[in-house]
Amino acid sequence: MRRVGSGAQLPAETELMKRYEASRPTLRFALAQIENEGLLVRRQGLGNFVRHAPRLITYGAESGRPACRADAAVEADANAALRITVSRQNVRADDELAALLELPTGSDLTEYFYKSRYAIDPCNVAWIYVPHAVAVLDVPVTSSSPTGEDVQQALTAADITIAETRTSIVSRLPNAEESRTLRIGAGTAVLGIEQIATDTTGRAVSLTRAVFPGYSAQAVFIEQVRELEATR
Repeated sequence: MRRVGSGAQLPAETELMKRYEASRPTLRFALAQIENEGLLVRRQGLGNFVRHAPRLITYGAESGRPACRADAAVEADANAALRITVSRQNVRADDELAALLELPTGSDLTEYFYKSRYAIDPCNVAWIYVPHAVAVLDVPVTSSSPTGEDVQQALTAADITIAETRTSIVSRLPNAEESRTLRIGAGTAVLGIEQIATDTTGRAVSLTRAVFPGYSAQAVFIEQVRELEATR
């Protein structure tokens, strides 16, 4: 294909088939491969578009606290701002959430949903669950944190001390909801992050589930090694 700019719409499949003398199955296979590499986004009812250049988001830890940062070169461009919206709803814990939060099934939770966009293309999503028995928090409707650090800050402001966080990171394929929300192909690898925060009594106070397309995310952890003074 000839070079086209970010956000540009690709020609219809019939035109592409004619231009490149390809069968429909071959063309769709090629488009799926391009989509899985983060170069193409399919918009329902509109067609195929060149995805805006994926921004690299780094998930890591600094001084024991998780943090997400966008690629510095992209962050310096004021027109390339990462926009994060936050919505909330009350839900009841299903069997899986109840087991992770060590609560009875059906317990009341607040679900905070974070959705990040670069230009008009989704970058990542995160779901954060806080039991009503812990707190009902008021968090901003916009954020600068792809993984919802606002919730952790609100817990601290509510005099809830987070003593420990347990984080698991896996590379996997997206489920149907993730694929639809992030506008990625079913074959696109994602970085799935799950974090449970507990207070000083060992009670689970929040559960975070964040999902990043693999082509635009990396996890980096830095361990500081302190030299111990030898004793005589």
